[in-house]
Amino acid sequence: MKSKFKNLGNLCCLLMFLFVVSCANGIDDNERFSGGVTNAQLESPEINENCFSTLANSDGSESVKVTWPLVYGAGGYLFSLSIVDDPSNPIVVVKDSIVDGCSVIFDKLEDTKYQVSVKTLGNDNLNNKEAASATVYAYSTLVPAVTIPEGTDIAEYIMANLQSSTQEQGFELLAGKTYTLNGLVDFDLNTVTFRGDKTNRPTVIVGPSGGLMTQGGLKVKFINFDCTEMTQIGILTLSGTPSETISTTTLGYIADGANQSGYVIENPVIFQECNFKNIKNSFLYGNAKNWSLKDFRITDCIVQLDNSSSNPVINLQGASNGLIKNLTIKNNTFYNLSDNSSAYFIRYSNSSNAQPKKIFGNSGNSSTFEISYNTFSKTMNGKDFANNLANTNTLVFNVHHNIFYDTYRLNKLLSSQGKIYTEGNTIFGVLKTVDSSDTTKKDASGNYYAILEDPQFAGPINTAFDLSQDNGGVNFTPAGPVALQYKSGDPRWYGE
Repeated sequence: MKSKFKNLGNLCCLLMFLFVVSCANGIDDNERFSGGVTNAQLESPEINENCFSTLANSDGSESVKVTWPLVYGAGGYLFSLSIVDDPSNPIVVVKDSIVDGCSVIFDKLEDTKYQVSVKTLGNDNLNNKEAASATVYAYSTLVPAVTIPEGTDIAEYIMANLQSSTQEQGFELLAGKTYTLNGLVDFDLNTVTFRGDKTNRPTVIVGPSGGLMTQGGLKVKFINFDCTEMTQIGILTLSGTPSETISTTTLGYIADGANQSGYVIENPVIFQECNFKNIKNSFLYGNAKNWSLKDFRITDCIVQLDNSSSNPVINLQGASNGLIKNLTIKNNTFYNLSDNSSAYFIRYSNSSNAQPKKIFGNSGNSSTFEISYNTFSKTMNGKDFANNLANTNTLVFNVHHNIFYDTYRLNKLLSSQGKIYTEGNTIFGVLKTVDSSDTTKKDASGNYYAILEDPQFAGPINTAFDLSQDNGGVNFTPAGPVALQYKSGDPRWYGE
C-alpha cells in the first residue's frame, strides 16, 4: 500500500526558507576570486558526503549546511533542491536559485531523501563559460541501513546480522515487497531503526511466534504488519531478562532519590507511519518485568485490533512497578473489531509505584501524556481507558482533539492531581453509556474532558484492515459538528 505525503504544503514551506552563506563576498569581477582564471570553460564543484553538516537551531530543530569548493573565475552558482522519497514524483523545494557564495543552509527533515544540484555559472567579465552540467548529489537524513533481501525471514536475517554496538544500526525492507516474521527478533541493548519505504510500504506477515523485542532504543517506521496469525502477547515485547546495566541503580536514579528496583529504556521507542492488522493482544507488552520507558511514541499509524482478551493495548501489568515517563500517541486511528469488557487501553501494574519519582528520581519527577488528534473506536468499549496510573501533581495530561467512539471512561486516564488539558475531545458510547464524569468534568481552562457526540463516521469502520488499500478500506471521516469544528480525530480522515 502506497503512503501519500501528508501536509505537503507545510513540508515545502518549511524548506523554502533558504539561507545563503557567501564565501566570496560576491563571486564576480573581484580578482581575488578569479584565481587568474579567464577565457575558460568552467566545471561544477565536486560534492561529497563531507560537504554536509548538521546545525542545531535555537528552537530545537536542525538544519543542513552544504558547502562546496570555490570554483575560481565563477560568476556564482545555480542551486536546486528536491525531495526524492518517491523518485518518480520528486518534490521541488528550490529550483535554479542563484547563489553568490558557496554554501547553503536548509531545514533538515527526518527520514528524507534529497537531491542537491549545484551548477557553476559563467563570468562574462572574465570571459568564463558556465559549466556544461551540474553536480548532482543524493543526500539522505535516513539512518544508514542494511537491506534485508526479499524472500528472507526477517527474524533469521536480523539475528544473523545484528551487531553488538553502541552506535545506532538500521535494517531496511525493500519497497512494496512482502516478508515473513516467523520468530522473535531480539534487538537486546542495541539501538536500532527498522524501517520500510515511506511511499511504498512493505508488508510483514507475522507468524505465530513472530514479534519484536528490545531493551534498548527502537524505531519502527513505514511498515505494514499483518498480525492475523500472531500468538505472542505483544507486537513489541520488552526483554524477559533485563540487563543490570540499565537498572535504576546503575543508571543513577536510586542515588537521585528513586526507591524502586527496576529497569529503564532511556532511548526512544517509536512506531511511526505503520499499519497493523488483527492485533489480538497487546501492542506493547512489559513481559511482567519492572520496565519503565523514558520516551514511547506511536504516531501516524492505523492500528486495527481484534482484541477480546484481557491484555491491554499498552500493557505494563504483572510487575511491581513501571511506567512510561513521556508517552506520545498522536495522529493515529485505533479501532477494534471485538467488544471488550476485559482489557484497558493503558494499564500499569501499581499506581503508587508508577509515580515518576520512584523510578526516575528527584531530577525526573514528572510524566507527560501527549494523546492528541487520534480516532479511537471500541478501544475499549467495556472497560476503563486506563488503569493503575499514578495520581500526583507532577503528571501532565495533554489529551486533546481526539474522537473517542464506543470507548469507556476516559476520566480514568486523567489524574485528579495532574495538570490536564482536554480541548476538542468528543466521546460517544454504544456498548455502554458514556460515564457522566467524561462529559461533566473540566480541565483548568474550562474545557470539558469530552463533549458528547456521535461522530457519524462515513464508514465502513468494522472491517478488517486491508493492507492492499490506502487507509485499509475503512473510513473514519467524521460528520459530527463538534468534531468538525475542532478538527478532532486522526488528521488523515480530513485529507491531511
